[in-house]
Amino acid sequence: MNLNIMEYMFPIMLFLIATEFLFSYYQKRSFYRVNILISDTSTGIIFAIAGVAILAGALYVYSIVETNFSLSTAGITIFTMESPIQFAPNFSIKIIPLLSWVAALVIVDFFYYWFHRLTHEINILWACHVTHHSSEEMNLSVSFRGNAFQRIFEYMFYLPLAVIGLPWVMFLLCHRIMKIYQFIVHTRYVGKLGFLEYFLVTPSSHRVHHGTEPKYLDRNHGGIFILWDKWFGTFEEEGNEPLYGITKPLNSFNPIWGNVHIYSDIIRDMKQARSWKDKLGIMFRKPGWKPDYLKTPEDELKVPAYTAKYNPIVPKWVTYYSFIQAVVVIFIGLATWKIADLEIMPVFLTISLFVYVLFGLVSINGILEKKSWANKAELIRNIIFASGSVAIFSMKIFASMHVLLPYIFLLAAISFSSVVVLISKRKDLSLSF
Repeated sequence: MNLNIMEYMFPIMLFLIATEFLFSYYQKRSFYRVNILISDTSTGIIFAIAGVAILAGALYVYSIVETNFSLSTAGITIFTMESPIQFAPNFSIKIIPLLSWVAALVIVDFFYYWFHRLTHEINILWACHVTHHSSEEMNLSVSFRGNAFQRIFEYMFYLPLAVIGLPWVMFLLCHRIMKIYQFIVHTRYVGKLGFLEYFLVTPSSHRVHHGTEPKYLDRNHGGIFILWDKWFGTFEEEGNEPLYGITKPLNSFNPIWGNVHIYSDIIRDMKQARSWKDKLGIMFRKPGWKPDYLKTPEDELKVPAYTAKYNPIVPKWVTYYSFIQAVVVIFIGLATWKIADLEIMPVFLTISLFVYVLFGLVSINGILEKKSWANKAELIRNIIFASGSVAIFSMKIFASMHVLLPYIFLLAAISFSSVVVLISKRKDLSLSF
C-alpha cells in the first residue's frame, strides 16, 4: 500500500492553483497577487522540509504507543484492515474493512476539529497555526501556508487514537485525505453548495474561518465535516464575504517570520510579565491575552482589521524576476526533497541545498518587500549557486546521476543571467559595491 498519496496529489494541486490563478487574471478578479502566491508557496516549502523529520518521528512514537499501550494488546480490536467477508468463491463484500475506514476517517476528523479549535483558543497553539491565517487573500495557494511546528503539536494530539488501536497506516491515510479535502475548500470561486452545507465543510463555511470580523473569529473549525461546529457551538454561516487575514496583520512576506512571529511576541511578553501566573497566562490563555500593565493601544481589536492590504509596489521587472527565481528555488527544494529520499546524494550536499532554498525563499520575498538587504542577498545567492554548479560539474558529484546534469546546467545559466540582471539594475535596487 503506497501511503504517499501527497506525492501524486501535489502536481494536481499545482495545476489547480495555476488554473485558478489564470482564471482570476483573465477575469480581472483580485483573487491572486504574485507576491502573495510566492509567499504562500515559500511557506509551504518550509512546511514540507520541516515535515520530513517531524512525520518520521511522530509515526515512530505513534507505532510504539499502538504496539505497546493500545486496546489491541488486551485483545480488543476496534479497527481492522483484514480480508473482506467471503460469501462465495468469487464474491465478497468489504463490509468490516469499509466500516473501519469510514469510522477512522470520522474519528480523525473529530480529533482534528478539537485540535484546530484549541489552536484558536490557546496562545502557544495559535503560534503554530497563525501562519495559515496570515494571508490577506483567499485562494487555493493559501492551503499551502502551514507552520513548520504545527505538526509537532498536532500529531501529539492524535496519540489517543493509537491507544484505541487505530493502526498508523489508517491514521496517516485518513489524515492525508482530510488535508487534501482541506485544499479544495480554499477558494472564492465556489458559492454555497445546497444540502452539502448541512454536514460538510464547504468553501463558503471555510471562508468564514479565515475572516477577521468579530462574528467570524474562531468559527468553523471542521476539516471535512461541519457537523462538529454545529453540534459544539462554533458554527457561523457566511453572510458578507469576510475580510481575510488576522486581526493584527503580519505585513510581511518573509516565510521565516511568518512561522515565528507569535512565538517572538510570547517570549517578549513573558520576559516583561511580573509573575509566573501572568507568564503562564500569556502562554495558555486566549491568543492576544496579556496582563493589563502590558497592554498597549496596538492590542485593541480593530474593526476592520485593516483598510489596505499589505502590497509593496515594485517595478514589473522585479515581479517577473521574483516569480522566475521563486520557481527555480522551489524546484530545487522539491527536487532535493525527492532525491534525499533516495539516499543517493551526499548528506552535506542535501543539507547545503536545503539551506540554500531557505536563504533563497527569504531573499526573494525580501525583494518583493523592497528590503535593501534582500537585493544584496539575491546577488550573493545567485553567485553562490552559479559557482556551486561549476564546482559540482568539476567534482563530478552527480556522475551517477547524469540525468540531472541538463537541469543543473539550466539552473546555473539562470543564476549567471540573474547576476547580470541584478548588476545592470543595481541603481533601481540600491545595490552598492
